[in-house]
Amino acid sequence: MNNPFNNNNLQTKQDYQKLVNDMVEPLVPYYKRQSSLIDFGTGGAWFDMKASSLEGAVRPLWGIIPLVLGGGDFEHWPLIQKAIIEGTDPEHTNFWGHVGDHDQRSVEMAVIGFLLIALPEFGFTPLTDKQKDNLVDWLARIQYKTMPQNNWLFFTILVQEGLKNIGRSDLIDQDIQDQYFEKIENWYLGEGWYGDGDVNTIDHYGGYALHYYGILYSTFVKNANPRLKTIFSQRAKSFYKPFKYWFSDKGDVLPLGRSMVYRFATAAFWGAYPLIEFEAQKVREAKGIWERQIKIWADKPIFDPDGILTRGYSYPNLMMCETYNSPTSPYWCMKAFIPLCLPDDSEFWQADASPMTINDDVYSMPQSQSVAQRINGESIVHFSGPINTLFQKDKYNKFAYTTWTGIDTHSLLYADALSFGDNILAFSFDSGINWQMRHRNKETKIENNVIKTTWMTGRVNVDTEITVLENGRSIRRHTFVLSEDAWVSESGFAIGHWYNEPNVILVKERETSISVQVGSEESSIRSLDEYEKEPLSSVRIHTNIVYPRASVPFLLTKLKAGRHTLISEFLVVV
Repeated sequence: MNNPFNNNNLQTKQDYQKLVNDMVEPLVPYYKRQSSLIDFGTGGAWFDMKASSLEGAVRPLWGIIPLVLGGGDFEHWPLIQKAIIEGTDPEHTNFWGHVGDHDQRSVEMAVIGFLLIALPEFGFTPLTDKQKDNLVDWLARIQYKTMPQNNWLFFTILVQEGLKNIGRSDLIDQDIQDQYFEKIENWYLGEGWYGDGDVNTIDHYGGYALHYYGILYSTFVKNANPRLKTIFSQRAKSFYKPFKYWFSDKGDVLPLGRSMVYRFATAAFWGAYPLIEFEAQKVREAKGIWERQIKIWADKPIFDPDGILTRGYSYPNLMMCETYNSPTSPYWCMKAFIPLCLPDDSEFWQADASPMTINDDVYSMPQSQSVAQRINGESIVHFSGPINTLFQKDKYNKFAYTTWTGIDTHSLLYADALSFGDNILAFSFDSGINWQMRHRNKETKIENNVIKTTWMTGRVNVDTEITVLENGRSIRRHTFVLSEDAWVSESGFAIGHWYNEPNVILVKERETSISVQVGSEESSIRSLDEYEKEPLSSVRIHTNIVYPRASVPFLLTKLKAGRHTLISEFLVVV
């Protein structure tokens, strides 16, 4: 198998320059055969196939641009230039098409804007006058299209700044940029955290999108607004401490939210952070998080036999994908290579990577509506942030996420067979045929290490209190009123066992409990209330993004109509 990570120690700047080139090399035959219309022939996404081809043609630029800025060699510029020339020529058969409302083309325009900001000598100067006109006309149209009110607004800003940098300020609507910056500023929640848009969704788009683009703007844009530069820098520095809790000492990341198919794009914030940080220790620590996150992918089966990135996470897996994940989408991971723009003699490349310093075993993060818990160098984040219902709800609606057990998607897909995803509370009013789980949070409060949330399934309103203890322990207390009899299932943490079989221990006494053990890892639930419960576990296949096979323990109880309070203790050992 052609794995671009092979034969690479991933220690020096030159090693990471090699990795970028080795990841691009398997794409070269596609550039040569298909130019701007790159198509791996392995599926599609909700948008048209030309937009998918645009992804494949330009997303590698997120790694190529910093590679070249930092003095690295890249020999395939003629192929990239040819793709851009043909893709933006409305008279060419390979034309990508003009951007429309809510159009994936907007997303990919951002990196071309960055190319014009950072390397116009490669992205613009070599073009003929006609080709230049085609490119700027194609790009400028983004300003007048409606788009999701979230991190997408930065795409227009990057395009505008790219056009300014090549002398086409005449095409810029500054009022639009001012409006977009005002909205982005207002999405800041405090303590370093952004909500991604008006719905305040908390996920990795805070790190590898909103903070990331703010740092790019502050670092590369000539005549950038000084006030905004200061704001983006201060906010990124505030994000430094809490975001560390989303990473393990080994480099694994918390898989919370959508778009985990971008894999080590989650390292992008740490790669960009040294562009605005001059404190040596923090630069070394950021380098360590960045380096370890990229390295953990080296031995995972994420490439096909030709060295092309697959859709999935720790293994090829379409079940965990969003509808906007095309076969070429995973190359957004190239955003992680931004520190390659730093000079060879920079602190980032001269110093050794430092281990991560975390002082609190339990750390409350009210602005992200979560409480983090540290156990043996791993993180559990007990979470009650906004639920993005446009995507797979269980990427946002679980009571907890961890850096090592993955996230179990499609939590209720096999619920009629009593198979449940991790860390949910689910209700059935027809004896287990149809189930419903948390759909929307109404109110969340964080008091010390306790999360108090009122939420709804659509039919049931639930008051949940999560008390986060130490050493992997937590207690969940759920109070609700049932209008009719119901089955209720509460699940614990998943345990992966790709090549192993779990040991399941059931206890049906006054305090019913279940424990699933694989090697030194354990996930257990113990009932602390008076209800009769049945301890069960289910083997989940291809729904966990880290493990193709995982087990989830749960307690099942059958309740009469009325008011009830369920209390259980959860324990994980790693």
